[in-house]
Amino acid sequence: MNEILVLCPFYIDAGLVSQATNFGSVRVLTEARNVNIAVKCGARWVHCMEGLSISDEAAFADFLADKIGEWKSKIILAPAEIKMRNIMPMLAWRLKAGLTADCTSLSMKDKSLVQVRPAFGNSLMATICSLSEIQMVTVRPGIFRERLQTNPNVEIIAEYYSGERERIKRLSFSKFIHGKPLSQAQIVVAGGLGVGSKEGFQKLSQLAKEIGAGLGASRMAVDAGFAPYSCQVGMTGVAVCPDLYIAVGISGAVQHLAGMSGSRTVIAINSDPKAPIFDYADYGIVGDWETSINNLLEELL
Repeated sequence: MNEILVLCPFYIDAGLVSQATNFGSVRVLTEARNVNIAVKCGARWVHCMEGLSISDEAAFADFLADKIGEWKSKIILAPAEIKMRNIMPMLAWRLKAGLTADCTSLSMKDKSLVQVRPAFGNSLMATICSLSEIQMVTVRPGIFRERLQTNPNVEIIAEYYSGERERIKRLSFSKFIHGKPLSQAQIVVAGGLGVGSKEGFQKLSQLAKEIGAGLGASRMAVDAGFAPYSCQVGMTGVAVCPDLYIAVGISGAVQHLAGMSGSRTVIAINSDPKAPIFDYADYGIVGDWETSINNLLEELL
């Protein structure tokens, strides 16, 4: 059976750990505070590290390369969050491994990992298989749904990493504007170009706060300046898989649908009855979005 290594030293993507169990026995490297998440998602081995602080990413890549040599891991996955986007290429160079970045789908064929990611300006989806002995992938956070499935033979192993000389200084740190990262939201209220303005998005933001939702946006709405890039859902933004996705004034372009295809229930509000989003939605409201949102806010307030 294949052994899959999931590297989550800074941020654990529960959905990625769950997905990895479909391909073989899973080994996870993560912080001690995330051990329970790895266990609940089916990991066979959990290597935990206390109070991990990385100032030299190249040195940490050396540490990971040594560990992977010990474990003899051949398939290595990691969430495509900021730090791992930097570390995984350095690690791939040390391991002489192929690396596919920002994947949106994974499957296994024999012992090869079949990797799918957007290509050519998101105009098509590329299917990739690595030719190297070690196969490495980063995956968009939130693209896979979490699945609880504790492995009865799970082993928890302590790992230690000593600090190194500081080459990078953190100048500032900003919290997410709307609470949790959008990829972790169980409810998402997302607006498109049809919302029409920043003021319209302020109304969507009010609704999101009332129902404890994350605020999302289509690429066109972000390009128009209605919402910040951190809210963008789609191939070039964040992938989400909430229990409820409310699409307001969103036409339903393929690039946007790719980012919210994991949603359990989709409600679409659009004045155009022929908008493609209605083909994907579980429930649809044809009409003025503002009237619908105002009616909903009146019920909530």
